[in-house]
Amino acid sequence: MIETRVLTEADFDLVDAALPLHRFDGWADDSTYLVAWDRGVPIGHVHIAWSDTELGLPELQDMYVLPERRSEGIGGALVAAAEHVAVDRGHDHCSLSVGEGNRRARSLYERLGYAPAQVPSKRVQGTIWIRGEPVEVDDTLVYFTKRIVDLASGRSS
Repeated sequence: MIETRVLTEADFDLVDAALPLHRFDGWADDSTYLVAWDRGVPIGHVHIAWSDTELGLPELQDMYVLPERRSEGIGGALVAAAEHVAVDRGHDHCSLSVGEGNRRARSLYERLGYAPAQVPSKRVQGTIWIRGEPVEVDDTLVYFTKRIVDLASGRSS
């Protein structure tokens, strides 16, 4: 049984040794990492940025599932857990971006109800810093959004 929960300081070293927490920037209130666990072993994560996002909505970022565990529904479980956290924090939409050529991720997000946002794609080039290390990027990001609450009923979708 897969369990998904918020990353805690007590779990950090174990998760950090097993998964690439690229967006981790300390224990700030403006982001949340959710981790998927299988029998006490971290197998995936998703980062939620609460502020300073491209579309001004909570943005799901840095989704990762161990390669040997992909296609088991873990990504979908992480997205659903992130959406529930966003609803609990009073949000009715989420956003995310995906590299233009990442067909597998794009297909997953579309199956989960995400639709292309009405904004242009964004080219990202150059050196970015991830946890103090320089990383060269050259990608075009496509943005997606999803309504996560039916406002008439107040239920998450």
